[in-house]
Amino acid sequence: MAYHLALKGGAPVRRQPFTSWPVFGERERQLVLEVLESGRWSFNGPREEEFARRFAEFCGATEAFCVANGSVSLEIALRALGVGPGDEVIVPAFTWIATAWAVVQVGATPVFADVREQDWCLDPASVRERLTPRTRAIIPVHLYSQVAEMDEILEIARSASLWVVEDCAHAHGSRWGDRGAGTLGHVGSFSFQQSKGITSGEGGALVTNDKTLAQRIYGLKNCGRPRRAGDPFGFGGNYRITEFQAAILLAQLERLGDQLAQKAEGVSAFRERIAAVPGISPLAPKGRVTRQGMYALALRYDRRAFEGVPREVLIAALRAEGIPAQAPYSVVYRSPLWASGREFVRWDGDLEERLGLHARCPVAERVSEREGLTIPHEVFLGSQADLEDLVAGFEKVQRYASELRLQALRQNARQRARAFLRGVGVQR
Repeated sequence: MAYHLALKGGAPVRRQPFTSWPVFGERERQLVLEVLESGRWSFNGPREEEFARRFAEFCGATEAFCVANGSVSLEIALRALGVGPGDEVIVPAFTWIATAWAVVQVGATPVFADVREQDWCLDPASVRERLTPRTRAIIPVHLYSQVAEMDEILEIARSASLWVVEDCAHAHGSRWGDRGAGTLGHVGSFSFQQSKGITSGEGGALVTNDKTLAQRIYGLKNCGRPRRAGDPFGFGGNYRITEFQAAILLAQLERLGDQLAQKAEGVSAFRERIAAVPGISPLAPKGRVTRQGMYALALRYDRRAFEGVPREVLIAALRAEGIPAQAPYSVVYRSPLWASGREFVRWDGDLEERLGLHARCPVAERVSEREGLTIPHEVFLGSQADLEDLVAGFEKVQRYASELRLQALRQNARQRARAFLRGVGVQR
């Protein structure tokens, strides 16, 4: 039998890679060389100060601070707000683990809430269910180019006197109404890791409009040094970036506006074409989103339109066709981080009860484990031909999904066997 799908031996839709990331050019080279020749390579240099000022303006904040990465940025934000042992912080169950890990790092307890069907971001209704007298803060994550329902989240925070830390690692340039992501809550956290919308390989930033928080953030990221000469030292660590990173970020920020516009055009064209493929539905901006800062395009997969093929088999088939489809993040509370007996996590005996691990988050689990797909943002910086190949890959796999049925049946049988062995206590 001759197969059509590349996974089964057929010819792939595409052999050459899509647009690579990061994008850089002469401007990055020029600025990095200037730093090299200046001899000023460390913290608080002119490039860092310039980038912080420009990034604050871009977001619509009065202050921005560069830090080592987008994980410690969340930790610094929580420390600046006074969150610590005995406190609870509500986080989405569906996000990168750093969101919850930052809560652990300050000695507080992450409490997992479910996400919404329409945008995979924190569900305000689930947040309300998790509120207790120990709740001190909420961390909404603007996940996969979406923006959380900030109006409702902010109202919950106001009524319960809670802090709001926006995790904007995926939201460079996103806007909610006339305000930039990161400026809606008390502080916003950004990541400049390699895959993000602007990048220096690693790096992060915090933005705020609160002068008191700004003073605390500066000391916390800068070894406890005061911002004003003569003020006393305080608690802090070394979470700084170098001038080389700041130079790259300056050039990256200069490109961001044009890149966001190009990605928006590419995503719009993809939405129109993929509408003809049953079972694949891109998430659309919801609420008062007026601009999306692209990190990855989120897609919902309905296996019924693909002969019941599990998502993992679909992804394998798409990648064989040259399409860079990916699974989204795992549900955070299923991470080994929470396993008892791990030396780096010291919890009391009621951990599972406090985290709500028994309650589960059904939407987060379903999206994470069965329905979610993502396409990297850089794909949408490509040509019209690139977008046509992207759609063609989905069309082909959907058309010949029957070729994957046997593989899917075998995978399901293996999964059932593993589940049975776990049920009877057999270890492999």
